Amino acid sequence: MKQTALGAFMLTSALLAFSIQDAIVKMLSSDYAVLQILTIRIAFVLLIVLTICAARYGPGALKTPHYKILLLRGVLAFMAFTTYYLAMAVIPMASVAAVYMSAPLFVTALSALFLGESVGLHRWLSVTIGFTAVLVIINPSAATFRIEATLPLLSALFYSLLPIITRHVGHQVSAVVMSAYNALSYFLVCFLALSLISLFPVNAGAAPLLLSITKAWSVPSVLALYWMALSGVIFTIGVLCITQAYRVAQVSAIAPFEYTLLIWTTLVGYLVFSEVPTLRTVIGAIVIFACGVYILYRETRRQKPE
Repeated sequence: MKQTALGAFMLTSALLAFSIQDAIVKMLSSDYAVLQILTIRIAFVLLIVLTICAARYGPGALKTPHYKILLLRGVLAFMAFTTYYLAMAVIPMASVAAVYMSAPLFVTALSALFLGESVGLHRWLSVTIGFTAVLVIINPSAATFRIEATLPLLSALFYSLLPIITRHVGHQVSAVVMSAYNALSYFLVCFLALSLISLFPVNAGAAPLLLSITKAWSVPSVLALYWMALSGVIFTIGVLCITQAYRVAQVSAIAPFEYTLLIWTTLVGYLVFSEVPTLRTVIGAIVIFACGVYILYRETRRQKPE
């Protein structure tokens, strides 16, 4: 199907954009609180999408009967991205992405459960093989199971609900309006979290993860603000692309292409942070990519639901 091919292309493009801005956030997180970076970034995103909405649809652009579920989508996005970036601040990019790659499995299962989409044997097998390749890359050991290692899994679970909501209301709401609600809700949750942190400071002897969440703000330099703004622009491109992808294509058909995040993240991690991928990572990435391509091949060739 042409719609599936378009959805796959938009999704992989979005994941490339996310990988680039992930590197920016990781770079900035050594000097600034993750929540501070995300708040400033989402402020730029909100400004961009509201401007696009006003220019394209006029003053009543955000008027929709689906505003409640769209705001919920933004809260889920906040939970998904915040847990992801907290993990990335202390764990190599490729490792975080590898654990996070359980998201397509969640998406496929939830699309069958909540959307009633047909998920045939070939798709289930491809997704399962892809997830097995993720486990090969992770190479589980006792050291893997730290509290930080659970954050990408939580991120994957929260994220898997986003395309379900997108597919549910995607035919009634445009990608840019959906993105505007996402950014607005995300910004409001960031503001609420910062307010709670300022009202209820954490003891210095608290767990390292809690301290990283509640790390005090510092005045960003002009260069840091530039990087945060650039991160916002790139993130906006990614959000618009991924929203459009799940509007035009069946969730379970393109969900396996979420695996390409691991390829992009590994490449960006190598180029920016000199994180050299292991042979296991390379082999796993090839298998993951092959599974995604096979899913697309099956979707374009089949004449009836599996």
